[in-house]
Amino acid sequence: METICYLLVTNNLKTCTISIPNPFNNNSTIDLRINQKKKPKIDLEFINGSPYISIEVFLEGFGLSLDEYTNYDSIEDIKSINEYTEEYLKVQLENYLYKTSKEFNSDISGFGKYALSKYLTWDEWTNSNWLNNYKNAFFDVKVNMYVNSGYEFNKSP
Repeated sequence: METICYLLVTNNLKTCTISIPNPFNNNSTIDLRINQKKKPKIDLEFINGSPYISIEVFLEGFGLSLDEYTNYDSIEDIKSINEYTEEYLKVQLENYLYKTSKEFNSDISGFGKYALSKYLTWDEWTNSNWLNNYKNAFFDVKVNMYVNSGYEFNKSP
């Protein structure tokens, strides 16, 4: 999952399959093929000297599994799957980002290139000690998911 999160944040995800807990039945999962619809929107600001990084990802999902508990023709059920998937992926992305910043203190996703534009000179940039300050980062993650519904759900590629 961390690899998928990395690919999402760096705009390198082509397609993948994930299994999420089924919101209608705790004992099963729903398999989704997800595609990145467009480049993630990333913004970085400094608040009290700490990086505040906002990330918004845009995804499209196709159902790969069917079960007796979910009515894929129901707008309400598809909306529930959409919302559940957004929240599930948001938590996964936050876990990944905080792990890279707090536990590993490693900017493997390349947020430094967004921080670079906040400095007027190269000396200011080098004196900022970005890699040391990255461990102080806070993240605001938003996931926009569109799961195909109804008949289209059954036609998944």
